[in-house]
Amino acid sequence: MRTGIVVAITIGFVTSAGSSHAARPTLPAVVTADLQAVAAECVEVGGKALTDEAIKRADLNGDGKEDYVLDVGAIQCDGAASIYGDRSKKVTVYVGDGAGGAVEAFSDMSYGIRFEGKGIATKLWLTVLGEECGKKPAVDFASEKFCDRSLVWQGATNKFEFAPVSTVKMIE
Repeated sequence: MRTGIVVAITIGFVTSAGSSHAARPTLPAVVTADLQAVAAECVEVGGKALTDEAIKRADLNGDGKEDYVLDVGAIQCDGAASIYGDRSKKVTVYVGDGAGGAVEAFSDMSYGIRFEGKGIATKLWLTVLGEECGKKPAVDFASEKFCDRSLVWQGATNKFEFAPVSTVKMIE
């Protein structure tokens, strides 16, 4: 357990359309806490966590309320670039309640993310590999097959899950 570390970070955000905003909007406490925990890993080894691109906002479950995506792959660690590794990074999706709160609704590893569509039609795609693309595991990383796989909202469980393998978009 980490103790005695104070992390001061500037929280910025990028909308699903990719336009930056200078204002620092308030994030739900759980999103802020998770972002600070990831940034602390960088600070612990003497780096400076650059988190301006780490949080994306979009309505991903179609309820008209803003949801949040924490993309660790978008965080830079100035002074300790390799701290987060060179492969897949954690992506966490939080469903916003429209009143300043949010709950975690998905978390997994990804090689990148992208948004498709706008408004309540916004879809989040994660770049994954191998079995998550419906392919057999490769003998080595260089031979892996990558794909983009979207998330779908499961209203019964209030969670996101990967869409069926039949919907993946293979990356050539």
